[in-house]
Amino acid sequence: MESAQLKNIEAMLERALTQSHTADVILSIVPMVAVVFGSVLLFFLLLYNYRIRREKIRQQIPTESAIEHLRFISLLAGCLSFTAGIPLTLFFIFTNPRNPGILGGLIPLSAGIGLIAFFYLAQRKSGANGSR
Repeated sequence: MESAQLKNIEAMLERALTQSHTADVILSIVPMVAVVFGSVLLFFLLLYNYRIRREKIRQQIPTESAIEHLRFISLLAGCLSFTAGIPLTLFFIFTNPRNPGILGGLIPLSAGIGLIAFFYLAQRKSGANGSR
């Protein structure tokens, strides 16, 4: 082999050793797994809620209104989004503040704030109507 070819092969091996694509693959799989896991969790939460309500209706026990369930789910989702958005936002701010990747932290943070605000605004509205 020629020395130019050997140098080219050495350079390619050096680049392959320094640039590991394993981290890129793992970082691309994590959001997909999180979405699938969250969807499965939400499905079983709704199934459980359906079975509980069906049993209460069968036993003629008064059930809560739909707005109360919506308020609880909005509070739960808002707290989760808010607490996930804070560290993501801080991480992206400290690593590279001018990168558009900061939206990966700002979007869940804003969604969490909005859902928590809905929880409190829906409480005020139901309190004003007299039914709580």
